[in-house]
Amino acid sequence: MANKTFALISFLFVFIACNQNNKTTTELTEQNKKDSLASCSINPNGQSELAILMREMQGHINSIRDIAIAGKMSGEMPEFLNTIHTAKPTDSSMVDSEFDARADEYLAAVKDLYHRYPESQKIAFNAVVAKCQSCHEHYCPGPLVVIKKMYIPL
Repeated sequence: MANKTFALISFLFVFIACNQNNKTTTELTEQNKKDSLASCSINPNGQSELAILMREMQGHINSIRDIAIAGKMSGEMPEFLNTIHTAKPTDSSMVDSEFDARADEYLAAVKDLYHRYPESQKIAFNAVVAKCQSCHEHYCPGPLVVIKKMYIPL
């Protein structure tokens, strides 16, 4: 009788432990799905050099927005922006001569922003954002919602 009771209790412990392990595995699978979806929504086409650069460009424009509003832009354009011509895209067929021309226009707008008089820095900032918008309307419309929110109301 003692052996049957011991076997029954052992079986119950194993059964409960297995059920808890399955629950944990299910919870982990659900968390992995959530993490994967979050990653996809941030960068659905992968982490190409150009995609990473675009995120850095977004961070840069966000970091100088308040400075431009205050009319206190100074210094030189960050060097990393010049890598727009050499960064490898997710889809190489998207980079053509028009892309290079648009990249040059963007870089010129950023340089202009850094050298503008305080009273016209908001306008120059919006010109930079407009270059982003124009390019993304042509090549990759996904970020347009975010880009349109970057403008400084005049």
